[in-house]
Amino acid sequence: MKIALLFILPLLATALPAQQPLRFAPAFRHYSTDRGLPDNWVYGIYQDKTGYIWVSTNHGVCRFNGYDFEQFPDTMYANLTAVMTGAMTEDERGRLWYVDFQSRVFYIENNRIHPYAYNDAIAAAKAPINFFHGLIVEGNGKDLWLVGHSNGVLHVWGKGQCEHILPPETWNKIQVFERHGKWQQSIFMRKWNINNLEIAFQGDKGTKIVQHDSFRIDPMKPSAYFCEKLSNQRWCFYFMEMLFLVDRGKLVWWRPCKKQFASILEEPDGALLAGNIEHGGLDRYRSLDDLRTGKVESSYLSGFSVSRVFRDREGGYWIGTQGEGLFYCPAWGSALTVQMSLSGDQNIHSLATDGRRRLFAGLQDGHVFELALDRNRVKDISPQERGYLNKLFYDLPSQTLAFAGQHSDFYRQGEWKNATFKRSEPNRKGPMSSNYLSPSADHRDWYSGSSLYLCKLSVEKQTYLDIFKSVAMPRRFYAVRQMNDGRVWTSCSEGLFEWKGDTVLLRPAVQHPAFLQPFLDIGVLADGSLVICPKGHGVVIWKPGTDDVTEIGERDGLLSAKVGALHVDAAGVIWACTHRGLSKLTPLGGRRYRIDNFTVKHGLPSNTVNDVTTTAGGDVWVATAKGLFCLREKPNQALIPAPLFTRIQVNNVDYANLNSLPHDSANLVIDYLALHFRSGGDIPYRFRLLAPDNDTAWTLTRQRSVNFSNLAPASYRFEVQAQDEEQRWSPVSALAFSIRPPWYATWWVRGLGFALLGLAGYALYRYRTGQIKKESRLQAEMLRLEHSALQAQMNPHFIFNCLNSIQHFILNNEPDAAVLFLAKFAKLVRGTLNASVAGEVSLDEEVRMLDHYLALERLRFKHVFEYKIAVDETLDRSNTLLPPLIVQPFVENAVLHGMKELQKDGQIAVTFGQANGYLCVDVRDNGPGLRQQAAAGGRISLGSSITRRRLELLQQKHAAKAISVEYLVPEDGVGTRVSIRLPL
Repeated sequence: MKIALLFILPLLATALPAQQPLRFAPAFRHYSTDRGLPDNWVYGIYQDKTGYIWVSTNHGVCRFNGYDFEQFPDTMYANLTAVMTGAMTEDERGRLWYVDFQSRVFYIENNRIHPYAYNDAIAAAKAPINFFHGLIVEGNGKDLWLVGHSNGVLHVWGKGQCEHILPPETWNKIQVFERHGKWQQSIFMRKWNINNLEIAFQGDKGTKIVQHDSFRIDPMKPSAYFCEKLSNQRWCFYFMEMLFLVDRGKLVWWRPCKKQFASILEEPDGALLAGNIEHGGLDRYRSLDDLRTGKVESSYLSGFSVSRVFRDREGGYWIGTQGEGLFYCPAWGSALTVQMSLSGDQNIHSLATDGRRRLFAGLQDGHVFELALDRNRVKDISPQERGYLNKLFYDLPSQTLAFAGQHSDFYRQGEWKNATFKRSEPNRKGPMSSNYLSPSADHRDWYSGSSLYLCKLSVEKQTYLDIFKSVAMPRRFYAVRQMNDGRVWTSCSEGLFEWKGDTVLLRPAVQHPAFLQPFLDIGVLADGSLVICPKGHGVVIWKPGTDDVTEIGERDGLLSAKVGALHVDAAGVIWACTHRGLSKLTPLGGRRYRIDNFTVKHGLPSNTVNDVTTTAGGDVWVATAKGLFCLREKPNQALIPAPLFTRIQVNNVDYANLNSLPHDSANLVIDYLALHFRSGGDIPYRFRLLAPDNDTAWTLTRQRSVNFSNLAPASYRFEVQAQDEEQRWSPVSALAFSIRPPWYATWWVRGLGFALLGLAGYALYRYRTGQIKKESRLQAEMLRLEHSALQAQMNPHFIFNCLNSIQHFILNNEPDAAVLFLAKFAKLVRGTLNASVAGEVSLDEEVRMLDHYLALERLRFKHVFEYKIAVDETLDRSNTLLPPLIVQPFVENAVLHGMKELQKDGQIAVTFGQANGYLCVDVRDNGPGLRQQAAAGGRISLGSSITRRRLELLQQKHAAKAISVEYLVPEDGVGTRVSIRLPL
């Protein structure tokens, strides 16, 4: 929708006529040097690809971001020289180029002004061009065309090569120079007082001439000129107080024009806005036909010199002036004001209307104006005795305007009737003040609420019909309204009450917190529901006699919970006036409402809205602290763009990007802004920082900078959005960055540390295992050597015993026995020596050695005993290994201790078997047994002790209890049994 705004100009100090004309004009937002503009002389306006507005002034160029006018640092005093209307453009990289009045070319990059590298070549080649007012740049500054005010175009390319593009000497023309859709104009005048004019179009497709033969140039006329490209290949030219229209290369019409045109903007609907210098202001034409005939629809900025009219991508309008700065309007159709030279006070306090074409506007000082909207006239109808005004009311059936304030006055048929009423007690007359006046249901009388009284009065009879005065508890009455059912509802300092007459005030039957708060206005819906505005509760709708109470506040979209005035129009739409703007509540059925808000972002000059009313034509008139406005439609909606990141600082150092930051980034500052000029610098933002283990909730702010301190090393994503006037959020702008950990916490350092630790552990492991293996080898070697030593101890023992036996045979003269014994002894010694070297013998070798040994002992003992060696058939005699001579000492004991006391029938049995993976050896004899040997003081032989030591050493090489020796008594109780268990 669009908003038409009505603005009240200062009253003339002298006496004024009874009526004055109404003049309509947009309500502009004014930017001047007071608000940061470098200079109030504005020549050019340009919007770049990003959306910034650039303005060329007498003091260089500046960039507007919706908040501030920015000028950038330079080293060539570029900000102190004028830049003309067409002297700004943008290259493919987004850099802004401009040429100043001294013919110097600059470009702006990274917020700094840089001089063109070949300015010296331009200065040397520019003659006969006096100054440049136009610039075309192609590529990234590869080619420049500088358009002079007169005498042609200078082309600069390469490394400062220059070329003049000039017409023939005989030409007298306006030149339009085009390159790939960009254009500038210049002028060539070889002769004065000529009778024809030539307009030359020079560009990519050659040159085309448009001639006008009947035009005579008067050198005494102002020489100002301009051209503007319109839609559909049409051009509008102004030169020497003549206006021309060229359509597709043909001159269509021309006319004399006293105003000096400087800029024309063609609207999408075909209307034209024309800016005029030399204090000609701004004119609006409905069409090209009206421009041809000079029919101005309306004029604005009267007395100002308008140099440039520009429309941005949001649909907003920018007006540049010479001497008054820059003006902005969100949407042209939304900003029509009525100018009334009647009062210096712009704060319109109250409004009333007759419902047709008359509007009454009241100021707080008591001035009242009547606006005849059908005739565009306004007149002052203020009461003769003015006092402060609280509120205006108009009763349509009685055609009466009521003035509630310091005096209660009534205006009817062009006359005011002062409310000097007869009081019932005491019986005298006096003026009556009031906060609120409203007609009775029958429109004959009026209800009034004041500081102490609540009353019903008759204007015709000048008397009170009923009056309520609180004596016990003083009350202030703010509003009073009689319903169609005759019930009277009022607002006082204690909230909502029903007045039953005399001194009776009743609370509503329904208990609601809103009914306890005072309010300043009452509205009535068609169904008899009350519309009130209690403080802090927004808009409350209640139908008396029911429990149906609807509260609409800020959470529902209302601009403020503090509403100062209400209006209910014929369609049931509720208008709520707040200090933050105007809210419109459109019914959707039931108690549901759609809320539309209007603020300065929609064109209102002030968010302080005092009152609102509607007329028969559908216009909604709004009284604000800065003027009177007519609300028709909102401006076209323009979605707010995603915010831009304008500066990124880390530890007070600017960064172009944040791909990777050092670990000591203790202070991170991110600046951002949204280019939404309609908002006037009042933009809500929300942001959040997404990080591991971080809250992702949005933070609301109106600041344009955020600071993060001491962020931990991690990957982050910063997101920000802006909100427009319709409370819609823009697309998200995101900035991803990461903070590196310190070098000692990086993955490669940690990996290297783990690797070194692993290598150290592996080295320690290898060292320890090497030590263990070495100790094992040493221990094994020691065991082997000890084992060999023990076996070596066994050899002399056997040899000693055997030699004794041989000696016995020789002494007893038994040579044959000695020879046989000696042969067997030799075999036994050979086997023992082999076993000592090998360390292990097969079961077969062990049985042969035992057989040789027992055979020798049997010879030595004269066949006192017999022996038997038995081997289990399941045993592999060749592959079953056992320690050598491990059984022989036990056999020796059986012979020496078991057989020595026997004379005959001695028995020794050696049995080899297997059980549960073990080799089981039993050595049995039928000697005296273990007890008799112990009683006789028998000792264990050296061979047995050596064998037990050998068994202990063997135990260390095998599992516990793997090797065992048991001395047992046989089952028949005769002799000794030794059980030996060896692992297979």
